[in-house]
Amino acid sequence: MDALIDLLMLLVFHWRLGLSVVCTTVFAVFLAATLPWFSGAFGLALVIGSVGLGLLWEGAADKNRAERVAKVKEGR
Repeated sequence: MDALIDLLMLLVFHWRLGLSVVCTTVFAVFLAATLPWFSGAFGLALVIGSVGLGLLWEGAADKNRAERVAKVKEGR
């Protein structure tokens, strides 16, 4: 039960990461059902790659947020 709560909190506070993983998982399942050569290993690699992209997306957003806060504090 604690793992589900942790997962829910991860998706709430890091929604960019969750969105990239969920969308890529749906896309990988679609590709596996549609294309006969698309195996589970390809799908797993696709989802793992999306985790990296989601982390980069989240990091860029955090960096921009920190820069905006620093500019506001500097302006006072």
